[in-house]
This record gives sequence, C-alpha cells and structure tokens, in this order.
Amino acid sequence: MKRVLLRALLLIAVSSTAVGAAPPDLAFRPADKGYFQFDTGTVRGKVRLDGRSQGIASLVDVASGTDIAHGGGLPGVFSLYRIFSTDTRYGHAARDWPTVSKVLPDGALEVRWPPAEDHPLELSAVYRWTAPDVLDLETTVKPQRDMPRFEVFLSSYFVKDMRALVYVKPNRFSSGKPQMLPADVNPLVDGTYLMFPRDRAAALMIFDRRWEHPPNPVQWSVTRHLAAPLSIRRNEQTGLAAAIMAPPEDCFAVSTPYNKTPPDGVAGHNSTYLSLFGQDLKTGQTARARCRLVVGKITDERAIELYEAYRKQIEASSDETDPKSQ
Repeated sequence: MKRVLLRALLLIAVSSTAVGAAPPDLAFRPADKGYFQFDTGTVRGKVRLDGRSQGIASLVDVASGTDIAHGGGLPGVFSLYRIFSTDTRYGHAARDWPTVSKVLPDGALEVRWPPAEDHPLELSAVYRWTAPDVLDLETTVKPQRDMPRFEVFLSSYFVKDMRALVYVKPNRFSSGKPQMLPADVNPLVDGTYLMFPRDRAAALMIFDRRWEHPPNPVQWSVTRHLAAPLSIRRNEQTGLAAAIMAPPEDCFAVSTPYNKTPPDGVAGHNSTYLSLFGQDLKTGQTARARCRLVVGKITDERAIELYEAYRKQIEASSDETDPKSQ
C-alpha cells in the first residue's frame, strides 16, 4: 500500500499539468497508414512509422499551438537512429528499417524491428504517455550474436530557436555545483558535435571507431562529464521546452550540436541524442533501457526537480520487482 501511494505522489510531482484539468486521454490511436496519433490535452501529434523516417513527427503544445518537433525532413522526437557495438555499425539506421507496430491494451504504442542480415538483433520500443506532459520510452534488445559495448543512439530533432542545455558536473579544479550548462559554440569545438559522457569509460566507447563507419561519420568534441543524463531544448522567448532524461545506468552519454546564431551545418540540426545501453550483450541476452520526455515551460531548476522525481519513481519501480523487497 505504501508503494502504491509513493508511486501516485511521484507521478503528481513529475507532471506539470494543472490540477482540475479534464481527465487526459493518454492512448495512442491508429491514424493514416504508417502513422499513429495522440492528444493528451496538453500535447498532440503523430508518430510516423512508415519505414522512411520513423519517430514523433509532430509534437504540438496545445495551449500555444506550437509544434516543437522537427518532423519535416527529419524524424522528429524519440527516433531510434544508429545501432552500434565496438567498432561496428549495424545497417544505416533503425529509423529506416521495416517495423511491426500496434497499440497495446493500456494505450501504449509498441514498435518492433525484426532482425535482418545487416542487423542481427530483435529490437523493440514501447512509447507510453504516463501523464499529459510526460512520455516514457522503453527500448528492449535481444542480439543474435555477441555485441560488446552495445549502443542504441536515440535521436530527437526540434524546431529552430530551442537552445540546448545539458546537466553537467563542475570541472575537476572548480568548487562549483552541477548545473544546466548551455551548449554554446566556441572556437575549440566549432565544426564538431558535443558529447557529454557519463564517465571516462563511456568516453572511451565513443572513440572505439564506431563513429568512423559511413555513411556520415561524426567528429565529436568530448566536453564535461554528466551530472545525470538530462538535457533541455528551450525557446528562451516563450519558455516552452522539452526535457529529455534517462537513468544513469541506462544511458552512458548525452550529445547535441552546439548553440550558434546564425546556425551552421552542425547547429542547424537542433537535436539532442541519448546513447543508451553501453554494456556487453551476449547472444540471446535481453536488455532494456528507459528514457523520458517532459514538455512544458520548464526552467533549469524545474528540470532538475523533474529528474529527481523520475529517479525516485525508477527506484520505487525497481523495489516492487525485487523479490527481496516483497
């Protein structure tokens, strides 16, 4: 009973939806061929799963009518992108692979990518609205061969004028506290993408040649270590933001183009990426990684509060499934 009450309180803490609003509809529903739609009362939009550029192609803030997802020529938000293991890239991109999709009885959207010759693994993702402004994504993988330092590189592309910030530790020789740091350009990183690893071991994975394989190899500038896997994209004029977060055990790096005005070929992507998993997987071993998207007018302080509530919710859920806690 205490755990049920704790979970209810945490859900209230995580959501920024106003009290007294109409009961939300948190279900995905089939739309046009290859699409699913949603309207929670706080956000509405569509998920594109037509095998061309899969992801949340439209994510509209209902109050302002503003679409924050870049889903035109890009996949939009929470799109499974590159799949790696040590010095190996599997196919071009998961967002181009054929999918099998369905709405689950609780309204969540399940997407499966069947294995193929160039990607010998079973891959699935479940998108679930857990509050009108909170979307959870759980990704599961089962490889058909050993895959050392396995990674799902998850992409999210936003409209322009949304500035990127990442939650980082202070430098080794400073006495500061963790902070939401703007990912602004400077001459040392100009022309590269910014990677924020969890720790030194995560940084070493980034340079194991996985990013050297075509098409579109990427040059990274590794900057500060993460305080936690948490990043914001926010319009500084309106305050409307998207906060993306993950448990540290499920995500070993956050990356983004730098902020630059006017944008160049790097900054113009307006994207945020999570490097999920990061562990050695044996043939037939099943593993999962979780992450969360929160949409609303989110300050730096509020983003950190949301992350702490998310971590507590994850811990409470783990306690429920741990036989020793029963």
